[in-house]
Amino acid sequence: MTRDPRHREGLHPADERFLSQIEAYGWNVTTVFKKEGENGPEWAFSAGLFHSFQHPEIAIFGLDLDNMQKIVNNIGLEVKKGTRFEAGKEYQEILARCGCQFRMVDIRHYQDYFGWALWFYEDDPFPVLQCFWPDKEGKYPWEAGCSEFVISAQPFL
Repeated sequence: MTRDPRHREGLHPADERFLSQIEAYGWNVTTVFKKEGENGPEWAFSAGLFHSFQHPEIAIFGLDLDNMQKIVNNIGLEVKKGTRFEAGKEYQEILARCGCQFRMVDIRHYQDYFGWALWFYEDDPFPVLQCFWPDKEGKYPWEAGCSEFVISAQPFL
């Protein structure tokens, strides 16, 4: 059963802040940075969009952490207004300099990437859409000829 964002008594202060964000805005954005010596991209993801608006959670990889947090929040604001984002469609209005596309994340990756969302939803299932950005030529990681940097920065979950 999904946690009730109003019940925060006795929780760690970070958990209380997390739930208060969901109660106030409908979602929380978590940014995940690399620790010293770690490889791989940094990422950001939402928790609460599915609970509050029946829209898949959002994840994005490989950009600046502050930008990714803003992108997820901007998507959340659009969802709150009623916009529905779908896998396989290109959207031009989300990123400043290019379009983006979404793909559904396979549940097998949740444990490795979305810990706080798992904590929030407990045993309730929830979907996640991964937001992908293209290279300078407009190619996405699954397209032939896409930049190796863009491919390595965005794991295909």
